[in-house]
Amino acid sequence: MAMLHIIRNSGFSSSALMQCLSMNLPQDSILLMDDGCYNLNHPLLLAALVKQPALKVYFISLHASARAQKTSNTSFVSSTLDDVLELLFSHDNSITWS
Repeated sequence: MAMLHIIRNSGFSSSALMQCLSMNLPQDSILLMDDGCYNLNHPLLLAALVKQPALKVYFISLHASARAQKTSNTSFVSSTLDDVLELLFSHDNSITWS
């Protein structure tokens, strides 16, 4: 069963990212939104992408732009709020880390 992990907090100020990564399974995906977009440059997430190259990480581009967050890492998939519905339906379950 594929799980969509929605992270809404920065890993620099909460343990949400660390907890999510410890529970993440190979078929799961991560969606960064709100302050979770600060994790685009978080060392834990970048290390996880090296260890798990197939890890799918999406981020809401509007939320990242509002927080002046940019990434050149091609492992991250830029998404819109409209894409969230499709992500939710393409996974069996979701959990929000906040």
